[in-house]
Formats: sequence, structure tokens, C-alpha cells
Amino acid sequence: MPPERHGSANTPSRPRAALLCLRPSPVALGAILAMLLLTGCASGGASPMGEIFRDAWGGSDGATDRAAEITFASLVLNADDRSGLVVLGALAEPESFWPTGNRGLVTLRHEGLHATAGLTADLLDTRYTVSEGEAEVPWRLSAPADFSVTRTWQRGDGLTEQMSAEGSLACAAAEPYALPLATLTLEPCAMTLVWENGRTTRGELWRDPQTRRLWAAEEQAWPDGPRMSWEVARQWW
Repeated sequence: MPPERHGSANTPSRPRAALLCLRPSPVALGAILAMLLLTGCASGGASPMGEIFRDAWGGSDGATDRAAEITFASLVLNADDRSGLVVLGALAEPESFWPTGNRGLVTLRHEGLHATAGLTADLLDTRYTVSEGEAEVPWRLSAPADFSVTRTWQRGDGLTEQMSAEGSLACAAAEPYALPLATLTLEPCAMTLVWENGRTTRGELWRDPQTRRLWAAEEQAWPDGPRMSWEVARQWW
């Protein structure tokens, strides 16, 4: 049975429809995201879209209530010094962009963590290499296999580092998982990354057994990096 979808797929609100139809070029996307991250406009007040993003952000205690009220695609996110509900800012498949307030941004690729901006230490890029060639990312494989990942990040002191890791993904039988707005039957997948400096980081991914899309995840992006978690409230696909 396909995952439950929330809201009407045929009659989205005009702002949501505009966001979900974005397929901009990289240059245009940069301009769009810059606009979305602005907290004010020439008149001194916030733009209507800026109000949507700022109002959607809040403490995690009330995130589920806010998700039920807002019809936009949304995530409940915990990242570094901020947590709460965020709504979709732009979509350029397979990437989705999530403004977090305070000029912050989280980028997901195939629903997995790809990059961040505005945090104490930012993930700049994530590149997976999957030997099977069946998918770009390991959780989309029908039978998870070993893979490698290279991540680039900017430390709190401004210096940039890059490191690769050998990874493995082990998925168990599907079980009920309580998301903010629904309980779905998802496969828990334990992700282990052994980095070239000998350190190991671990994460947990929850994927749909049929589509293999991620509905929830929690991981440490690099050794000594911040831990991040996110759950889909209203999906964007």
C-alpha cells in the first residue's frame, strides 16, 4: 500500500503549487534562495513568503501542531542550534531546499542530507559512489550494497575540510514509524561510515519499502560534526 498522502494532490494552494513547480537553473536557483532567505524587503517589512518561512519555524514542541495547520510541504528538523518545522523553499529535483530562519538553509538530495548553510559548522557538499550503478544513493538500491561517500564541510573557524568514507547500509524488516502527521510502515536502515582517518559515524534512515524514499533520518554528517535529524511532515513528491 502506498504511503498516506496528506492534503489534496489536485488542488494545492497557489504558493505551494508555485514552489513545487520550480525547476530553475543553478543561477536562477541561487537568486530564488537568496530572496527566500531575506528577512525583510525594501519597505522595511518582511515579504509574504518570508513571513511564511519565519512563521513556520518554531520550537519542536509545537512542530506537529504547526504541520497540521500548514498545507505546504514540510519537515520537522533538528539541526545544530535550531529545531522545529520548516517548509519547502524551492525544488530542483532531486534536491529540495529548506530555509530554517536566521539565514539558514538545509539541502536534501533524494531526501538525504546533502548540504547546510548558516549553522555553526556547515556541510558544503555530499557525493555518494554506489558500485551497483542502479541508483545514485545507497538507500535507493533494492538490495543495499557497500558504497563510498565524500563530504566537504566548513569548520567553525572558517577552514574547509574534505574526507571520504566507506559505507554500509543494513535494512531490517518494515515496522510502524510515527511521523508528525501519520504512522507509516517503514524499513529502518542502519548506516555506518568508516572514515579515512579511522573514525566511524552512524546514522539511521527510515525508507518506504516500495519507493525506497526516505521519510525520516538521523545522522552525524562527519566525525565531530553536528548531529541532524529530520522527519517528513507533508511530502513534496
